[in-house]
Formats: sequence, C-alpha cells, structure tokens
Amino acid sequence: MGFTVQDMLDMKLFQKANLLWGKGGIGQEIRGVTIIESPDIVRFISGGEVLLTGLNAFQNCSPEEFRSYIAELAKKKVSALVIKRGRTVDFMEEKMAVIQEYAQKTETPVVEIPFEMPFREILNTIMEHIFSEEVIRLKYFKTTHDNFTALSLSFHSMENGVQRIVDILSKLIGNPVALFDQNLECQATTDTRIREFEIQPDAKEYSLDFYSNYKYRRQEITLEEKPEEKIGQYLVRLNVMYNARMYLVVTETEHPVNGMDFIAVENAVTALKQELFRQSSLADLEKKFQSDIMNNILNGKVHSIQELRRDSSLLGISVDASYRIIAFNLGYGSNQVDLNDTVKYTNILNNAIAIEFPNVKIQNDMDRVIVIQEVDPARKQEEYRHELKEIVMKIQKRVASTKKDLKVRAGVGRMVEGIEHIPSSFKEATDSLMFIDILGDENEDSQSKIMIFSDMGIFKLLCQLSDEKEMMEYVPESLQRLYHYKKQQRQDLILTLKTYLEHNQNLTKTAQDLYIHYKTAAYRIERISQITGIDFDNPNEVLSVRIGLVVCKMMENLKK
Repeated sequence: MGFTVQDMLDMKLFQKANLLWGKGGIGQEIRGVTIIESPDIVRFISGGEVLLTGLNAFQNCSPEEFRSYIAELAKKKVSALVIKRGRTVDFMEEKMAVIQEYAQKTETPVVEIPFEMPFREILNTIMEHIFSEEVIRLKYFKTTHDNFTALSLSFHSMENGVQRIVDILSKLIGNPVALFDQNLECQATTDTRIREFEIQPDAKEYSLDFYSNYKYRRQEITLEEKPEEKIGQYLVRLNVMYNARMYLVVTETEHPVNGMDFIAVENAVTALKQELFRQSSLADLEKKFQSDIMNNILNGKVHSIQELRRDSSLLGISVDASYRIIAFNLGYGSNQVDLNDTVKYTNILNNAIAIEFPNVKIQNDMDRVIVIQEVDPARKQEEYRHELKEIVMKIQKRVASTKKDLKVRAGVGRMVEGIEHIPSSFKEATDSLMFIDILGDENEDSQSKIMIFSDMGIFKLLCQLSDEKEMMEYVPESLQRLYHYKKQQRQDLILTLKTYLEHNQNLTKTAQDLYIHYKTAAYRIERISQITGIDFDNPNEVLSVRIGLVVCKMMENLKK
C-alpha cells in the first residue's frame, strides 16, 4: 500500500486538522491532489485524489446545484475531501449537510483544517510523498491547468473573469499578483500596495528551468512601508488582440517564487489570454449592436414609439430627455492619409473623446465620430459653449500626443427635446462640420476648430443646397469671373480676396496674414477689381461676394 489518507493525517502539518466524517475510508491510497477553484474541476478528476476546497468555489451554487456536483464527485471515488471554513458562503449549512451525507454514504474521509493553513503547503507536501520530482512538476502542471480551464468553462467566470484568474494564481503561489495594460494602468490586483508599476531600466531577462512560450523579466523594487528593503518582482508580457500588450506581475512580498510557482503562472497566462480574447470579442459584439441602434436613431429609421422605447432602453438613454449631437472628425493639414490610417486615427479620436466626454454615447461613422450628449435644457448656451471648447482642447491634446499634426474639428447641432428629434440635431452637426473650415471658430490651442449650428446665421439656408447648379445661383457673376480666370494666378487672387474681406478690407492686416508685402497685397486687390468689377465700397455687393466664397468652398467640399 502506498501513501494513504491515514499517513496524511499523521503528518505534523495536520496536527490541528479534524476528521469530520468518513473514518472508514482513511486507509485509502492517495494517488493525487487537486485544489478546487471552480465547480467544473469535477470534470477533470480521474479518481484517487485528495481534494482541497474552501467551498467559496461553490459560493453561487444553490443547494440543488451543489448536490449535483457532489453526486458527480461520488462517481470519481476520490480519496479524501479537505475543507476549510471562514469565508461567507451562501447556504453553508445545507451544503455541509450534503457533504456529510456523501461522506457517510461513500465512506470518503472529510477533514476540516484551520482557515489560515495554506492549501499550497498541503498540496506540495502530499506531492512530495507520492511522486518523484519530475512527476510532481507534470502533476502540478495538470492540476493548475485543469483549475484554470475549469474556471474558463464555468458560467460564473463570465463575471470578473480576469480578477478571478488573478485571485486564484495568487492563492496558488502565495504572493501578490497584478495585471497591467500597455499604458501600465492596473486592471486587476490582489494587493492594494501593487497598484502602480513601472519597468525598471535594469530589469533583466529571466530564464525558467523549463520551456516557456513567454518572456519573463525580473527586477527589484521597494514598497512604501519598507523603503530600505529590496524585493523581487517578476513580469511576463502577454500579447493580446490587435497587438496590444499586457503585463502580469508577481511580487515576492511573502516568499521567493520557485519553479512550481512559475508552472502556475504559465497556466494563468494562458487562461488570461483566453479570457481577454473573450471579453474583447464580447465588447466588439456589443459595440456593433449599439452602433446599429445608434445609426437607426440618428438617421430616423425608427418607425414606431414602441421601437423607439425599445432601442433607447437597449442603448441606456431616456426617450424624453434633451439631447445634442456633436460630430467630430480630424484634419490632416497638407498630409494625405490612406484608408488604414484614417481608421487608425479615427479610433484614436474615439478613445480621446471617451476619456474626456463621460456619460455620452459614441459611434464611429467612417471618418467621423458621432456623440449623443444628454444636456440640461435650463443651461445657458454660453456656459455650454465654454465647456465644449475646453473639452475639445483636451481631446486635441490627447490626439496630438499620438500624432502632432492631427487637428480635431467639432460640428455641433442644436439641443432637441426627446429622442425622436435627434435626427435633426444630427443633420445640423454634420452640416456644421462641413462649414467648419469656412466659418468655424479656431480654439485657443490654434489647432482644433468648433462650429455650432446656431451660430451659422444665414448660412443655415445654404445647408439645404446640394445641387451644383442651384449653388451657383448664389455666386455673383463678378466672383464667377475670378474663378474662371487664369489658373496660375487664380488661387493667389482668391486667397487674397478672402483674407481681405475677413479683415474688413484692411490691407495691412491682409499683407501680414499672407506674409506678403503691403504693395503686393494692394496690387492684388487692384487686379481683382479689374477682373471682377467688384465695388468694395458697396456693402451689399461685398456681402454677396462673401456668401459666394462660402458657396464655392461648399462646392469644392462636395466634389471631394
């Protein structure tokens, strides 16, 4: 007979243990040992194991569900069940009654140990008694692999899956574990002291004594409560979806990390990659679902009040609230960008908006980002204008930190009451975006621009035009002559005319703005007068020319 349950109970480690039930089975041989961290681990048990559990793995099980797990356990014929109580578990008394019934019926020993006794110590000790060193590694790999696989298969892992994996790993290795994203922001941790992390310049590559698919580094850090003490910290990089990186960090606050611990880390990394992939896929699916709903609302494709209420509920917004639509896009200066870059930069814009604009609904729409913002109808327009300018400047700063020549532009529709009127605000926002290069206010950062539809005045009427012939009716013949003038000189003359009118026919400011000599500016204005016959002393004619310049710019944008 090999190592038995009686031999296990005779160990010094079990001096404070209490055999609750199943004394008749203490002569059974132990052929393995497994920690239960998920109910689905029952699938991976082959029989003859000692099972270690704090019952918190069964926290969310009803007594009936728990009974079915124990029934599956009975079929496996395990050697013993080692439990510890201390955490709050729903229906604890009912579950303990099920365990007692199982133990007495199958003569399976059930042993209770003190709450503070670590399972990892029991697991390592039993393995040393029944396996050789090489087999211990293989068995421990299977044990940790089975636990993380069972967790992935568990229905309950759908909630806080990443945190649960990190928690289990920390229990297995007896040291704090944390997960950081590529910006080194903490995503999950088991120790509040390990919420900040940086890769030290002297961090060295660390080689395991077995083959690994991952690269490890080791560095030394200090904790705030013990600044004089250096402790080891291991980090392993995870490559997840879309080339994003994450870092799993193990800190040696309790004891040095050993080879068995790295086996658990390896399996945790695999489980984390699967969970992060699952979460990313679900997020993409949810985003696509919400995007379709937003598209229907923005474009007025909801045909009944019942459908409107359903869609607003799914989107998480109120039917009767007041809203304003903001359409964002990017200016690229003189640079040309291809489709891939457009998608990339629009996603950067989307992320910046999400950070600076809390509690709004956001949708990517080709090269634009559309925002549905709930607003307070009692708020003054001037307050809103000031706030929006500040937010756009912050978005500009975030975007420019990625690529400095990107320029944020925002077109803003009027406030509407009720979700059914959102399409009109959406049209106004997109119309404002079309006029932004012509009429938009340049923000204080001198890069971003804002155009609020209610500020457009008479130019709102031009938004209704889409046919080039209709538009040409608003361009005076004098200006048409300039647009048909010699191609080589035409652009300089048009730019000079536009700048001259913007500066209220001030030649000095026109020359300064265009970086040309005063006499050059005066000559160009004289030349424009000769070509077009514009009477700059006639306010009505000057107004019609200014409108005509806007219409010509609109036609250029439509052609693009």
